[in-house]
Amino acid sequence: MAAVVALAPFPLKKQSSSFKDRIQHAHSSWDIWAIGITIVIGGQFFSWNAGLVVGTAGFGLAIFLMGSAYICLACSMAEMSSMLPFAGGVYGLSRVSLGFYTGFILGCCEVLEYVLYVASMTISVGKTVTTRWPAMGACQPLIWFSAIAFSLAIISVGGKVFWHFNRTLAILLVLQVTVYCLGSIPYTDMAQHAGGPDHAFVGDFSQWFTAFPTAMWFYVGIESLNTLCNEVDDPKHTIPRGQVLCITTLFVSSIAVYVVAIGLSPGVDNLPTVLVIFNGGFTQLFHLSDGDASLLSLPACFASIPGFLLATGNIITALADSKLVAYPLHRRHPTFGTPVRAMACASILSFAMCFGAYYEPDASIIFYDMSMFFGCVAYTAQCVGYIFLKRRYKTMARSYCSPFGIWGAIFAMMVFTASGVSILGFQNHGSSGNVTIFATLFVLSLYYHGYAKANQSMSDDERKVLFFAHIGKLLWMIYVCDGEFLFVANHNKAKHKRKKTCIMRHLLALWQRMQGPLEDATKSTRTRRSSVSVAPQEATQAGPTKP
Repeated sequence: MAAVVALAPFPLKKQSSSFKDRIQHAHSSWDIWAIGITIVIGGQFFSWNAGLVVGTAGFGLAIFLMGSAYICLACSMAEMSSMLPFAGGVYGLSRVSLGFYTGFILGCCEVLEYVLYVASMTISVGKTVTTRWPAMGACQPLIWFSAIAFSLAIISVGGKVFWHFNRTLAILLVLQVTVYCLGSIPYTDMAQHAGGPDHAFVGDFSQWFTAFPTAMWFYVGIESLNTLCNEVDDPKHTIPRGQVLCITTLFVSSIAVYVVAIGLSPGVDNLPTVLVIFNGGFTQLFHLSDGDASLLSLPACFASIPGFLLATGNIITALADSKLVAYPLHRRHPTFGTPVRAMACASILSFAMCFGAYYEPDASIIFYDMSMFFGCVAYTAQCVGYIFLKRRYKTMARSYCSPFGIWGAIFAMMVFTASGVSILGFQNHGSSGNVTIFATLFVLSLYYHGYAKANQSMSDDERKVLFFAHIGKLLWMIYVCDGEFLFVANHNKAKHKRKKTCIMRHLLALWQRMQGPLEDATKSTRTRRSSVSVAPQEATQAGPTKP
């Protein structure tokens, strides 16, 4: 039997409703598309080129498989957002589908993924600046601080200031990718630079499997759009449309960038060691030096920092609302309604990790591997949660249905599980990386069982959005163990129904009082079904139900 979790105190409910009145929401799916572009597309400018050591066709296959998995993941998460728009990311749904302890661990994994990724991109900002001005090498901590502080300031203000800035930045980056891909075509020479058949596949399967997670650079972060449910007017419709449009744009751009990059100088033999990948096209297109061309990629390097910090702040706020981390972190800005305390906490963590990666070169590799591993764990849990909702709540209203269904989620699970195995067993970080990962999980487990488990509660947002799923899971457990249709066989193999137990009757009565009067359509649907998996009234009104 699942542990009983106390409901959050009434003042939390008042605060939750008041902060939503202060937030200046985004108003269209284009805003969601724009923030998805700024979060993700920076990874197409940097670092993925290390995977070319396994050959052009070999790494191209890895990009296609990883991109297909991210498409399936994004479509699955878009469908979940159209059903249950919860700003806590993987944490909220995992509490329902996998249990309270697992939900906490996965929520922390997603936070660590984003914090570590922000640190990696912040370090890349410093390296890009010092490529142009080498004398500023000693000033890199100041560059990190400036990038993170500006990001924190603009997302703390939020509202029209942030969304207009982000939309402009997204359009700039898409235009930049378009100019790079189309403008560099006259300078591409596949025969000279791509290496031909001899460089199509390099090494054996073990080497390919080692490079496989590197393809995540093209798409990592698309899942963070589901944490923006409190930032938009109609998350059940706005987020799915924006998320699907965003992953489609990113998949097309990833293929275009890859094909163009391998056809430009310095060629596939030297490209894996290049810091700024787009320099191969910009130096020839605009007749710039390598240092000057690097500055053109600086906006893409910076762009992911604000979005990741905002997503991290929303997850930490959800954890704090449930008293799983320090409760004061849930408080928002009194004027703008943004999760400023949680975002400041994430900013401090990312800034501190930059020093570790700067003074210990191996630490940057470990941080990246940890980020991608925690991401793979979170992605797999999202797929499990999608399958849970898809099978358990088939009639629940949703505005979007993934065209790939459960099989798409299973495919994504297989890809991300394989990527996680590669990170743990095939990377060159040695045992120190794995020890750091498991030590982090061990410390989080000690914290949960020693403190958080006894103090956790159910937040107001979680109660409104996910509580019916918690009750539905509890009733299903009782239904299976001691329910109305538990059959027992006698010596003649006959089957007899047992009546509802007292516990079952009381829980059903509690559920009916919570739900209140349902619409006639919902009543007829509930009468036809023998289970108690019924969505809240507001979910029924969101759109027509689909089997």
